[in-house]
Amino acid sequence: MKLTTWNIEHLKRPLVNPQTPANKARLLSISDQIFQMDSDILCILEAPGDILLMQNWINLPREAGGLNGTYKIAVIPGTQEVLDANPTNVRKALQSLYLMQGNDLTGDQWIWFLIKEPLFHESAAYVQNPKIWQGMTGRKNWAVNYWGSYESTAADHWRHPQTLVLKLGKFTIEIIGLHLKSKVNMKPAFDTNGKLAHSYVDEALRARVRLATEAYDVRMYIERRFHQERKPFIMVCGDMNDGPGREFFERQFLFFDLISNIQGDVFFSSRFLNHALFDFEEHLRWTTEFNDKIEMWAQANFQYYDQMPSGIDMTQRQLIDHILFTQAFTGRTTGPKVKSQAGFVEHTIHEKINAVLPASRKTSDHRPVSVEITL
Repeated sequence: MKLTTWNIEHLKRPLVNPQTPANKARLLSISDQIFQMDSDILCILEAPGDILLMQNWINLPREAGGLNGTYKIAVIPGTQEVLDANPTNVRKALQSLYLMQGNDLTGDQWIWFLIKEPLFHESAAYVQNPKIWQGMTGRKNWAVNYWGSYESTAADHWRHPQTLVLKLGKFTIEIIGLHLKSKVNMKPAFDTNGKLAHSYVDEALRARVRLATEAYDVRMYIERRFHQERKPFIMVCGDMNDGPGREFFERQFLFFDLISNIQGDVFFSSRFLNHALFDFEEHLRWTTEFNDKIEMWAQANFQYYDQMPSGIDMTQRQLIDHILFTQAFTGRTTGPKVKSQAGFVEHTIHEKINAVLPASRKTSDHRPVSVEITL
C-alpha cells in the first residue's frame, strides 16, 4: 500500500475552468503524474474546499485531465447531510464541519484524502471529525507567549489537521494530514546598510513560534492516543512549512527545529515518530526549490556558518514535506510495516513530467513524498 502526500499548488485554479487550453494542459500533466505515481492513498494539499469540484475532476476521463474515477474522497460522517442542507456554497457549508478557516479568497487550501478502489471500501475509510481531536487535546485554541512575554495571544489551526481512519482487518491506521500555516513575511528583509532588518526578524520569529505551537498541538493529540492504546498505528504527512530560512533563524534565535515538536521525546522512545526519509539519500532529501536570500546572506556574514553540515544546499533546496510514523510500524511480525528504504521523494516522475513544461503549466512547486506500507 503506497501513501503519497502532495501539495498541488493552487489546484482550484484549473479545476474551476478545466476546459480552457491552459488549464486542461496543466490538469493533463497533474493527472499523468498521479497515474505514474500510482498511489493507493493520496493526501492532496492546497485543494479546493468544494468537494463536488474535486469529485467532478476525479470522474473526468484521463484524456480530459481527470482521474478516470479511480479514487474516492474520504469524508467526515455527516458530510452529505450538510451538503443537502446547504447546496449553494459547498466550501462554506463544510467549513465548520472540517474546521477550515478562510473566505472565498483565502479558504481554498484544504486537505483531502483520495483513496483507490477497492481499498476505500475494504478499509471502511473515513475522516474523523476534528471535534474529536479538540475534545482529546482539551482545547480549540491555545495561548502563545512571544519572547517570554507575560502577555499572551490566542492561536489555533488555520487549516485543522484532517485524520484519515482505515480499518484493515484487526488493525486500525490513522493518517494525519497536515498543512501548517505558512511563514510569508512581507517586511523588507534588509535595511539600507545591508543588515538584516529588526522588523523582518521579529516577524519571522513570531511566525515560527506560532508554527511550532501548531506542531505541538499535533503532538498533544498523538500523546493522547498513546494513553488509549499501547502501540497505535499513526502516520503524519503533509506540508509543514518549516522553511524558508529555517537554518538561520533556528540556529541563531530559536535553537530547535519544528519537526522535533511532532516527533516527540526520545526518552519515551516507544512514542517517538520515525521519518520516512530517514534512510533516503541525503542529497535527494528535499521537496521544494527557491533561492533563499536569508540563507545566502547568513552564509556570507556569519563566521563558520558555511561550514555547518547539511545534506543539501539549503540556499536553494528545502525539505518541507514529510511523512512520519509511530514505532508500531517497525519491529513487528504481524500488521502493517514500514520497511527499510520504503520512503522516497518522487523526483524522477516529477522531473520527467515537468522538464518540458513552461512555468505556468507545471504540476506544482512541491515534489510529492511517498512511503510503501507492507500489509
